[in-house]
Amino acid sequence: MRPDGGLGQERQIQSDGYQKSNGLELMFRGKPSKYFNGQVQYTLSKTYNNTSGITYFPADSFDPSGDWARSDNDRRHKFDLLGSMHATRLFNVGAALSLYSGKPVNVTTGSENNHDGVVNDRPDGYSRNTLLGPGLINLDLNVSHEFVLSKKRKEAQTLAVTLNSFTVLNHANEVTYIGVISSPFFGQAVAAFPARRMQVNLEYKF
Repeated sequence: MRPDGGLGQERQIQSDGYQKSNGLELMFRGKPSKYFNGQVQYTLSKTYNNTSGITYFPADSFDPSGDWARSDNDRRHKFDLLGSMHATRLFNVGAALSLYSGKPVNVTTGSENNHDGVVNDRPDGYSRNTLLGPGLINLDLNVSHEFVLSKKRKEAQTLAVTLNSFTVLNHANEVTYIGVISSPFFGQAVAAFPARRMQVNLEYKF
């Protein structure tokens, strides 16, 4: 007979997950001039599903049909640029630029009101992943130069010096938003990617 007080919660996992994606990808790769070589890519996409993975439970386990919405990793716009420039004989410059629109955030009440045993209920009028999360703006640069120590074919030796700069713009790329509407930190970020960093590399080739 149910309920059995000695069992606690009984959870069932069903293989009913479904996802649908549509996307348009434009890419240029090549060497448009003798000074620049690289690629530029833009992606316009849309991804919807009804689950966030095997450990996910619907907001209402008695009616899981209401969870069809934007995927957790859905980014509508993505722009990437990767390239290297050989402007002079003195140094080479490399760049990596990423511009992404935000991923969605799921809004929950922070309480258990529908008696399904899972504390992930959504407020009335909210579907899954309705809050717009943070986007991403990032630029990495590096400058390098090779010092030729020996030009002999069998004993060729060079010293490469590279200056790397990560997150040059020092933009706050937030990665985690609080979606619990009862929290005083609702809609605020609690984590972000690292700030600007500098790195120097020395490489001896022989």
